[in-house]
Amino acid sequence: MALIHRRSAGKHTSVKSVRASNAASPRPTGSRRTDPASHSAVRPADGQTTHPTDEQTDGKTFVATPFAETIDVTDIAAERRRLQRNLFIMRAITIILLIAAISVACFPLALQFESDRELAATTATTAKSVAGWPYPQAEDKLKAAHEYNEKLAASGQPVLGEAVDPFSSEQGGSRASGKDSASAKDKEYQSLLDTGNGVMGTIKVPKQSINLPIYHGTSEEALASGAGHLYGSSLPVGGTSTHSVITGHRGLVQALMFTRLDEVRKGDFFYIEIMGETLGYKVDRISVILPDDTSKLRIVPGEDRVTLMTCTPYGVNTHRLLISGHRVSIPLPAPEPADVHDGRNIGILTTAVTLLGGWLFIWLARRHQVTLIMRHAAWWPWQKRRGMRANDTLGAAAEAAATEAAERTRPTHTAGCQKA
Repeated sequence: MALIHRRSAGKHTSVKSVRASNAASPRPTGSRRTDPASHSAVRPADGQTTHPTDEQTDGKTFVATPFAETIDVTDIAAERRRLQRNLFIMRAITIILLIAAISVACFPLALQFESDRELAATTATTAKSVAGWPYPQAEDKLKAAHEYNEKLAASGQPVLGEAVDPFSSEQGGSRASGKDSASAKDKEYQSLLDTGNGVMGTIKVPKQSINLPIYHGTSEEALASGAGHLYGSSLPVGGTSTHSVITGHRGLVQALMFTRLDEVRKGDFFYIEIMGETLGYKVDRISVILPDDTSKLRIVPGEDRVTLMTCTPYGVNTHRLLISGHRVSIPLPAPEPADVHDGRNIGILTTAVTLLGGWLFIWLARRHQVTLIMRHAAWWPWQKRRGMRANDTLGAAAEAAATEAAERTRPTHTAGCQKA
């Protein structure tokens, strides 16, 4: 029950205290009833309330202690402000450290994302450029590439690869510079499938989100810009008795390239986009070889095959991982590239949405709980009895304070009291 105060000359008089005092001192039998006006506050004409004098109360003096003086919470308020200030500082430090940790962890991811975006833009620009060529420019380039592959198969592939292993660098980069590249010295090879920017086509592995431009040769410049075509293997235009080898780096900090190539499994599909055409391949062989082993990279008569090659184990680069597939038709059995989705991206998106939804649910639940407490419609967390409401707690505290004040200020009857 809340206390009701009446202001009188800067002081507060508790009606609860007055009632408690009167109740504690019953009027003797036969005594004359005191004028109620003498026990109430005098109200002047201007509406202000004044404290009753001794004459107005028939000699009864009422002294009420202000509520603010009854309960002193100055120290408690100061301690609470100190705790809140310390809590704010700790939260600020925690947030700063958390942001710093997330930034450090996400920095490589940001670099890789930007690299993937630029590589995808390069492939899209190349495809758009080829689509704008007048007929039969693209068809003529495809015809010249098929003729080159026929001569290569007949020659027995006397040269296969560069003079320097493109994956021999300790940091995972290529040591085959332009001057060391055998492909750079072959003018005929460089002129084939040239779209004007050094790109001959695109390699796509949709299930692993691989989308890279294919450059001539495996020099340092080529492998830093995307995937490279292994010099001495068939050009990636398909056809009987062809075996094209596409190489790419793995484990670079600034770009993914072929980092996820080890996730490919037998039965998966990858695609080659070349001069406006899309060729589909189904993985049927996964193998690991030594750097100087070329037995699985050579042409097999009658086969139409493409092999994707990168270094392995991850970060060690002592062997070569080969993902090899044979040509299949599109859309059956190989689906269109746009119809194949990366399961990891779907999982990441699902996890992000779930975490966001869970956080939003918790935030709304806590906000609703605080609202209930503020409206005195819910029990306080520190109460032992769940049935006790906030109003009951406040009322009990106020009533106890009023009773204590009444005991201290109980009046002494000096007149008007007679024995029965």
